[in-house]
Amino acid sequence: MTERSMLLELKQVGYRTATTKIVNNISFYAATRGEFKLITGPSGCGKSTLLKMVASLISPDIGVILFEGQDITTLSPEAYRQQVSYCAQTPALFGRYGLR
Repeated sequence: MTERSMLLELKQVGYRTATTKIVNNISFYAATRGEFKLITGPSGCGKSTLLKMVASLISPDIGVILFEGQDITTLSPEAYRQQVSYCAQTPALFGRYGLR
């Protein structure tokens, strides 16, 4: 399989706060549309942070995320988000506003 045929690839991706490494040196790829990856780990290990990076909601401090062979930071956010989405554990549909 060539690098160009991979749908989504993470290459040595990392993210940290001022004091803590949250995600460190993660690499994997999803080769075809519809393929599922299972991301498991204990609470606080960085699973949600990793998915936020894949969804382009936050940017990795190191490494690169490729979608169809292109760095996602070079893609239009609107076009990318039509292909990749993220649903948080606790979705905030209306932000700080509620329905009455």
